[in-house]
Amino acid sequence: MNARIPEAAASLDRRQFVTAMGGLTLGLTLGGKAEAAAATAVNAWLTIGSDGSITLASGASDMGQGSFSGLAQILCEDLMVDPGQVKVVPAAPSLASPAPVGVAINTVGSSVTRNNFWRLRDAGAIAREMLVSAAMVEMGDTTRANFAVSNAVVTHLPTGRRLGYGDLAARAATLPVPTSAPLVPDAQLRCIGKSVPRADIPAKVDGSTVYGIDVRRQGMVYAAIRHCPTLGGVLAGVPAVPSGALAVVPVKIAAGTGRGLEAVGNVNAVAVVGSTTWDAWQAARRLSLKWTLPANAVALNTDQFMADAQALMNSATPYVAGAANPAGTAYTVERSGTPEAAIAAADVKLEASYSLPYVAHACMEVLNCTVDYQPGVSCEVWAPTQSAKSALTLVMALTGMTAAQVTVHVTALGGGLGRKAELDFISQAVQVAMVIRKPVKLMWPREEDFTHDQYRPMALVRVQAGLNKSGQVLGWRYRNVSPSILGQRGVVLPATGDSQGYEGSHGLPYDFGARLTEWVSHTAGVPVGFWRSVGASINTFAVESMIDEMALAAGADPYQYRRSRLTNARWLAVLDAAAQAAGWGTPAPSGRSRGIAIGAAFNSIVAQVVEVSATTTGPKVTRVWLAIDCGWVVNPNSVEAQLVGGVVHGLNAALYGKQTFVNGAAQAKNFNASRMIRLSEMPQVVVKLMPQPTLLDRGQVMGGVGELGVPTLAPALANAWARLSGQRVRALPFYPKATMGD
Repeated sequence: MNARIPEAAASLDRRQFVTAMGGLTLGLTLGGKAEAAAATAVNAWLTIGSDGSITLASGASDMGQGSFSGLAQILCEDLMVDPGQVKVVPAAPSLASPAPVGVAINTVGSSVTRNNFWRLRDAGAIAREMLVSAAMVEMGDTTRANFAVSNAVVTHLPTGRRLGYGDLAARAATLPVPTSAPLVPDAQLRCIGKSVPRADIPAKVDGSTVYGIDVRRQGMVYAAIRHCPTLGGVLAGVPAVPSGALAVVPVKIAAGTGRGLEAVGNVNAVAVVGSTTWDAWQAARRLSLKWTLPANAVALNTDQFMADAQALMNSATPYVAGAANPAGTAYTVERSGTPEAAIAAADVKLEASYSLPYVAHACMEVLNCTVDYQPGVSCEVWAPTQSAKSALTLVMALTGMTAAQVTVHVTALGGGLGRKAELDFISQAVQVAMVIRKPVKLMWPREEDFTHDQYRPMALVRVQAGLNKSGQVLGWRYRNVSPSILGQRGVVLPATGDSQGYEGSHGLPYDFGARLTEWVSHTAGVPVGFWRSVGASINTFAVESMIDEMALAAGADPYQYRRSRLTNARWLAVLDAAAQAAGWGTPAPSGRSRGIAIGAAFNSIVAQVVEVSATTTGPKVTRVWLAIDCGWVVNPNSVEAQLVGGVVHGLNAALYGKQTFVNGAAQAKNFNASRMIRLSEMPQVVVKLMPQPTLLDRGQVMGGVGELGVPTLAPALANAWARLSGQRVRALPFYPKATMGD
């Protein structure tokens, strides 16, 4: 059954609608609060067809994290079917009001499972009881105890008659929808908490999964993008159409997509259209373009960005309530006591600065979008997007069409990492389609992907600490200077600043004595965006590196030093689990050393131990042990896979990840200058899942997993290398000049 609401159904009431669908269809407000689930205000549908098919249409995006399989695994528990019987498909976005916006149609923040868990359990239970009610009508028996449910079959116990879900679906659709239904007791759970094979893997192995880059339409043409190499530059004149191309289309920065120096309304790129991908790409390479560059282009370079950060570290303007508070403002995130005085009076005073560069997302699938625009009639979009509803809103604004005229298909994503939550590539594709008026697939060559990213922000962090003679922390001062992700999106920042900038640096359960945590918005105009674990990957590196430096100053073991100062039992348990898994306290193999770090993000706590050996140029990671407390686990194998993937992502960033700028132009243009670890360099990774809660409880906060393998990797690596070599690395990456030829 098609997961999208048929146009003909728009005028039907709820009862007519579900009956017309040929089975039982429930509207679910996944990811939002428990609003009334009207047929016109949903972003996911659970459909049980008269043929017995079970389909869940979800607004979440699948970036390879296995979220669709996880959602099916949750749903099947209370629906009382096997996970393999549930098919999960992408749902079309809805603009209904009140709309269940939430994370189910904006897939970020390791949120798909934790925000949909209880809603899906309720949905399965409600659907099950509606099917049982249909069986009661069929059998003329209103005693619920006379009916049992198992594996998509309702059995009437007195007679032994068995009725399949498909047999009951049409009748169930005519019955009242209960507001709640009893869930399967915890002791009887069959699927949740078990390692169930992911349904998406076979199609990805045999190549049948359709990613955005795979979409084909009859009569389609192809477009390759060329941006101004310099940030903030605009097109000086439209060039002639080169040989082998069909058209050259200037594209502007649409409202809602402008970041940093890339201001809304500027024509900062052209799309070269050809009859094949090759024709478009080659014509785009040959195209001679003239640009008008910003007056300050010469100042848009990495050295200047760092110099500006140093200046802001010492003399940023404090936040003023009600004022404009432009970039360069200092925000107080938290303050307890007077750390300045405590540090001044301390026996041991420590101060260190840690720096991290801009880092590209480098998704395997480059940005792409296919659009079929029919003037005044329709606009159909196929996009590997993390933000389906925002994409719908954008297309409506660009075309002037209504929601009923616009269709957004969310394809599988060949990596997202936060980059595909942005809409710039979708905007460009729609603009080209409106000119060409043929189905068109717009793609970004890899060089455009690297040089016009919305990067993880650069950061400079200064940490000051004062200890007494026994190593007790008397005072802690922390200041992070980094560009504002939310600020570049027009968000008016509160008195504490950008949460994306300071996450992972505040509310830490360490006994720090007096403490002050600050965040300063950097003035650089380089576009920045959401990146796997964002601020946590920056701040955890600085915090946990300084904890090790404090342990060294106190003459203490880094693990035991953390234990003696942590005040949260969950953090202690996770720290202990990682240390025990790694055999902390036993000698490392000859020529190797171990480092440890702990942190939290997205309601989960993670600790890592990293083991390194020495090469002629620096560290080589040999083994990693990771412990996580994320509350209840739906699929242990999927959690482990996500964390191992996070370790790889964190390793690439810590060892090699770096984008630099000269006169406003990004310098690393492809993987040859942005090294990734090779298969032979992959360390052994051991994942330890903390014991799950004894009972499931709606009051429990579930944790995210997808981004949690990243934040503690870099500090654990730096701490291990410092122990082995005596060299403290405070500026990432470890190998800033590495290439794939190394």
